[in-house]
Amino acid sequence: MKQHVPRIELDTPIVPSAIAAAVLEEAGVWLGQPLPRRWIRELTAYANTVYAHNPSFRRRVRGQANSGRDYLWAFTRHWLAGLMWERRPQLHARLPNTYCVGHPLPPKVSVQSRRPKSIRRIPPSARIHFPFTLSTQ
Repeated sequence: MKQHVPRIELDTPIVPSAIAAAVLEEAGVWLGQPLPRRWIRELTAYANTVYAHNPSFRRRVRGQANSGRDYLWAFTRHWLAGLMWERRPQLHARLPNTYCVGHPLPPKVSVQSRRPKSIRRIPPSARIHFPFTLSTQ
């Protein structure tokens, strides 16, 4: 008789591949570089493996309402940081330390070019009129 192997998408309304794709896209956009799409499969497989073998993780993912989804989202960020540390250390070095423990990425600070201060219009009555003109000779 075949025994049921717990899988997130069979036991909950959570779709781990969708979370993995969103986390991968989020990190790729933040870093300004696309990440390998095959990592979605790896992250999904890892999530299901941990879910099948770790009762505490399974309880948390099955948690109330959105807490299970948020819990899996945080762990997926953590696992992605691990993949990047192993396979793309130069990108991992650009991540904030908080991402490695599952926190969301902070807003990307863009360096905006400074706009010159607007030039005030001087009303004609305040202009200085010189009695002579400059000529180029």
